Amino acid sequence: MNLETEIQQPTILCDPSGRVNRNAIGWSKTPLHRCNVQGHWLRKKKWNYWCFYDQNFLASFTVSDIDYAGVIFCYWLDRRTGEFQEATVITPFGKGTLLGQTVSSNARYEGKEGFLDFHIDEDGNYKIKVDFLRGTKKAIQADITLDIPNQWESLNVVVPWNRNRFQFTHKLFALGAKGKVTTASKSYEFNPRDSFGVLDYGRGVWPYFSKWNWASMSYRPGGNEVYGMNLGGGWTDGTGTTENALLINGRIYKIPSVIAFEFDKKDPKKPWMIYSKESKAVELVFTPDFHRKAYSNMGLIASKVNQMIGSFDGVFRVGKSEFRIESGQGWAEDHIARW
Repeated sequence: MNLETEIQQPTILCDPSGRVNRNAIGWSKTPLHRCNVQGHWLRKKKWNYWCFYDQNFLASFTVSDIDYAGVIFCYWLDRRTGEFQEATVITPFGKGTLLGQTVSSNARYEGKEGFLDFHIDEDGNYKIKVDFLRGTKKAIQADITLDIPNQWESLNVVVPWNRNRFQFTHKLFALGAKGKVTTASKSYEFNPRDSFGVLDYGRGVWPYFSKWNWASMSYRPGGNEVYGMNLGGGWTDGTGTTENALLINGRIYKIPSVIAFEFDKKDPKKPWMIYSKESKAVELVFTPDFHRKAYSNMGLIASKVNQMIGSFDGVFRVGKSEFRIESGQGWAEDHIARW
């Protein structure tokens, strides 16, 4: 069981030499870090990943800069029919991307293929606007708003492999999304009463070879209640921290325990067992219903993503309280990267 420091004051991620600031290592319930990542030629990784979904439809939009390339990708899934489409644009050395140092900073890609724009409006809510590959069979447009209630908490963690390799991750989840996605073949409208939005904001300096598991889920059991989780494994091993937390009605509960992801690597569509090893905080069965494969190999650079979209059943435990999950929607993934 890790003993993790809760950060209470605003801080900078890096010291003047570009190494991780020792006082920045820990976690918080609101984003307090300024990610002033610098130096470390070719090893810096920055991204803003959004995913919006309900029981019928899922759409995701990402702007990333992995130092030697900008990687911009969008995908959508009609969960009723299994129809799926994904489009990726790669630019040299992050050309066309804007990714700021704070969670509240604007994120944008603009190029001949169109634009992705993520920003916070004057009311403090996220606006996601996309017009990408218009006029092609992979075209996608989006105009989505994510309302953020006052005092809604998020998971914010600095994971240090060492002073020169580290990652700040921010996860915002279990909030309703409102807006429209239009593709070359259909349009879909998200309603905040039965949809969810998830933000994965990352800034860091990564080792060349990386692998991880990630699970995200949001769930409304009825009334005004909402539960959520962010669970990770593999990449945080040996660092003294985790990216594991439960969210109950807008409040974050950090899980210091390591999370086990048990699944059939040869057939990841079989059910997964996901649980906390050193406590009973999380006991889940994840049942996939769609397999997103994102494989690329450009020699020195390669990535293999198996993202399984489906439903979770089981239980969360916070202190003496128990929260049952029945068909909570989300995903679990297995990712290997040389980057």
